[in-house]
Amino acid sequence: MTFRAMKPIDGTPFGDEIAEHSQSDVTQVIQKAAAVAHELAKLSPAEHAKLLRTIGVHIESARDQLVATACAETALAEGRIGGEITRTTVQFNRFAELVETGEHLKVVIDKANPDYSPAPRPDIRKLNQPLGVVAIFAASNFPLAFSVAGGDAASAIAAGNAVVAKAHPSHPNTCAIIEKCVKGALNECGISESAFSIVQGVSPQITHWLALDPLIQAIGFTGSETVGRILVDLAASREVPIPVFAEMGSLNPLFITSAAITERSEALANGLVDSALMGSGQFCTKPGLVFVPDDAQFMSTIKSYLSTLAVAPLLSKSIADRYSSAIADLAKIAGVEVLSGTASSEGFGVTPTFFITDWKTAQANPHLLEEHFGPTTVIIKAAQENFVAIAQSLGGQLTSTIQGTDSDQVDPLIAALSQKSGRVIWNGFPTGVAVTAAMTHGGPWPSSSTHTTSVGVDAIYRFMRPVSYQGLPQQALPAALQDANPWKVPQRIN
Repeated sequence: MTFRAMKPIDGTPFGDEIAEHSQSDVTQVIQKAAAVAHELAKLSPAEHAKLLRTIGVHIESARDQLVATACAETALAEGRIGGEITRTTVQFNRFAELVETGEHLKVVIDKANPDYSPAPRPDIRKLNQPLGVVAIFAASNFPLAFSVAGGDAASAIAAGNAVVAKAHPSHPNTCAIIEKCVKGALNECGISESAFSIVQGVSPQITHWLALDPLIQAIGFTGSETVGRILVDLAASREVPIPVFAEMGSLNPLFITSAAITERSEALANGLVDSALMGSGQFCTKPGLVFVPDDAQFMSTIKSYLSTLAVAPLLSKSIADRYSSAIADLAKIAGVEVLSGTASSEGFGVTPTFFITDWKTAQANPHLLEEHFGPTTVIIKAAQENFVAIAQSLGGQLTSTIQGTDSDQVDPLIAALSQKSGRVIWNGFPTGVAVTAAMTHGGPWPSSSTHTTSVGVDAIYRFMRPVSYQGLPQQALPAALQDANPWKVPQRIN
């Protein structure tokens, strides 16, 4: 069986026919990866850092081809795709900087001590080790930064794992270019190309084959809650369950105070609209719920600005169809005002649409409190004194935002939001995630399946596990645990 990519701009096919992987193909790819995983696991910090930087160099060398292909497959602008390429290479370089130090190994050495209390202590040494083979599932909305060599794959490779990545069928040619880049870097560094491979196809069964293969030791996923839950259930159903590190989207509630509206009403209204429509509303950090005191002028500004705006086509026909269906359903709810932008009818084009209602109506209609992927948000009129109670009633979120002023007393709201989200933002908008050590991109269920981050260098620890070695002779210990410390990694001793 074969399939082709479709251009969102006009719905026409793009690129050559791509062969879909069979179950036998997927099994063979995984087996080959498992057979060579030790080549990555045994790399010294210096060798490992070199590999990560070389991957970045190879991806950068394909920039022109990636821009042309990804733009055709996603209808995203050249600037956006160029930025994603840079972000992808930066991720590999940030991990290289960490790996080079050896800090990620978290070496701890407790030497034998006959006088240790409450009992004599043997020689015990601990470090982090890679898991083996990790399955990565590419996201539709970031064809590079969260795709087959995006943050999930980069962190898994940085941890020393072999990777088998499921290419996203909406940008398969982009994925194929990236696979060639990573394999080229592996070859240049003297490591088997089988340590990284992609599998292609539109069949949902490919997801099952990957998740259930006994050689897969963990799963990294960025995408919808629906698919995330499927992966979590599959992983739990195995004879030997494995962890699933799934980032599954979010409503990213935004709370606006009366003082903030008084101080900067127009800037807030326009900034909110821009944030919700960024990337045609296909960001997992899009503000999907906005809580604001009832202010006629503020709502009027949003309505006027939105009416002038159109968005680029959505990433696939299925995404556009689901969006249009959801918008039609929300528009039928009594007590909801519908605000529309400029319609786009070409290809997978849609109409940006906002909804305004009150908290009572929203509570009575759960569909309003669900994530809707695309250029939409739900604005809920609510008294400011109810913000804390509202925040406490919400589910887990990737982000939560407060737009306020220095005069606002928001400590209780911040405390409530910190219990519900992985990132709390003050006077900003949630769209966009910085690749930095302090970033948490994750949150309580259902925004994520675990309390980890998928962005920033701490993402590496998802794909490692601590192993203790007790009483081993020096020559039998991993290099990082030896007293001679040939890799010169940080060692926390006694």
